[in-house]
Amino acid sequence: SLVFAWVFTIMAFLGALYALHVKEDGHHIAGSFYVGSSLGAIFAGDYVTLFLFWEIMAFSSVFLVWYRKEQRSIEAGYRYLLVHVFGGLLFLMGMMLYYFKTGTMTFNTILPANAGVAEYLILAGFSLNAAVIPLHAWLPDAYPEATVEGAVFMCAFTTKTAVYVLARGFPGFEILAILGTAMTVYGVFYAVIENDMRRVLAYHIISQVGYMVAGVGIGTEMAINGACAHAFAHILYKALLFMGAGSVLYMVGTAKLSKLGGLYKYMPLTMVFYVVGAISISGFPLFSGFVSKSMIVASAHHEGRLWLMLLMNLAGIGTFLSVGRKVTYFAFFGKESEVRPKDPPKNMLWAMGL
Repeated sequence: SLVFAWVFTIMAFLGALYALHVKEDGHHIAGSFYVGSSLGAIFAGDYVTLFLFWEIMAFSSVFLVWYRKEQRSIEAGYRYLLVHVFGGLLFLMGMMLYYFKTGTMTFNTILPANAGVAEYLILAGFSLNAAVIPLHAWLPDAYPEATVEGAVFMCAFTTKTAVYVLARGFPGFEILAILGTAMTVYGVFYAVIENDMRRVLAYHIISQVGYMVAGVGIGTEMAINGACAHAFAHILYKALLFMGAGSVLYMVGTAKLSKLGGLYKYMPLTMVFYVVGAISISGFPLFSGFVSKSMIVASAHHEGRLWLMLLMNLAGIGTFLSVGRKVTYFAFFGKESEVRPKDPPKNMLWAMGL
């Protein structure tokens, strides 16, 4: 809980700094409710408390999509809300059945051998928030349609809170190891062919959360530590990447790679900050992603799960090719486009720099 609380609090400060220029009070209120409910969820001792904070998270975060005030964002927000209400109902149903089965609402670790319908319904509700396939489609649908600042908040909290509850409640579940590894490869394949900067990053959330889910599923001490470390690192470098992509969208008016190019001349600081995030997510030595990702891959190797290890390594290569190479080249280098923007406002640069 403390590991997640630290990184959520750091992210809340950086996100608020990044959004300082936003005039709408409602946008800031939604972001604050979202952060507060995430902190409530990770300190919940029982399912009722967790459920209440869980639903506040879903309801407050949808306003970060709607505040973009475009037709596509409003539609994406409604779909996001419907999916999360469905996930909440799965969790609620599992919670009630669990109470009738055990007579307690305490949120304890569940052993795979003891899991029945109630536990698997709770697991399904948690997995939906973690964007575990096949319950993942809401994430690349909603995140790219959010406001520039809202997407920075959203990439940090919903999926990582879900990783936290999975690590606390369901370590060692084989289905998580398999689906998590599938997520790592699935997210990368879609990111490689995507044209929109923020949509590339949204697919990479699925891929990176896949490492964490797989670590929880492997369930050894090393794997759980790796999953928590990767969540910590991921919140920071993914927020940095979304800040970089958001800065481009904010200054240029589009995040489509086919309409960008040569921005390193006009947005040099944004380019430097984005590249730092890109080489961290790629697992480059001396950067945070290298340490945390290696812990999960090594734990798969220690347990003799060679297929999991090989697929995770394959996803790591795809991550570098899409976020590290493709986006950096087409947005900041490549053929120069018509646009001549400047670096974004100082508060956005400070947030990225920090």
